[in-house]
Amino acid sequence: MFGDWLNLFSTFIAILLAGATVKQMDDALDVEYDLCRGRRTLAARLGRASLPYSLLTFGLAMMANRDVALAVFLSSYAVGMFTRAQEFLPSRVPAYVEIVVAAGLLVTLVGWKHALWGMAAMSMIDWLDDVMDRRKDVESGQVNVAIRFGLVETLVAILIVFCLALYAEVFWTILALIALVILSIVFDVTTTKVLEPEEEWEPWS
Repeated sequence: MFGDWLNLFSTFIAILLAGATVKQMDDALDVEYDLCRGRRTLAARLGRASLPYSLLTFGLAMMANRDVALAVFLSSYAVGMFTRAQEFLPSRVPAYVEIVVAAGLLVTLVGWKHALWGMAAMSMIDWLDDVMDRRKDVESGQVNVAIRFGLVETLVAILIVFCLALYAEVFWTILALIALVILSIVFDVTTTKVLEPEEEWEPWS
């Protein structure tokens, strides 16, 4: 019984830390975009230190549960390129090639069932985020899944991948949703608003 609880705890820690790694790296890539939107994220404040901190959290996630950490990281990498699959990356190959490579590595390293969970769970989380951000992304000229394929279609897809994630790993999916709530709160709390020059507080006014 104790072993089961310990395994659940280590799995949760792996999901939480791997998710934090993905979020931190994503924010680091979007620093300029977020600043333009008036948001100074934790990655913006950390600057170049974002990379070593991200490596540290991912290393800890791997220690907690290797399969979970790899499933979260590689799946997030693949899912994040869905909307720009034809775009050429710095590796000089189209994004869809790297998506296939990431998926192939995932299946090889953790097995098809854990790979299915990773792809389904990370798709669910990524597309939920796209649904929540669709209005802001339209205003800023960004393209996400909800904008590209439509709100109803995206919600149906979210339901499908949620069912797939539950089929692959029920407890992992529940833990991922809990981790999502925690990470959303943490990263929202650590994100501050960037005041426009005319909005800046003047202590002697």
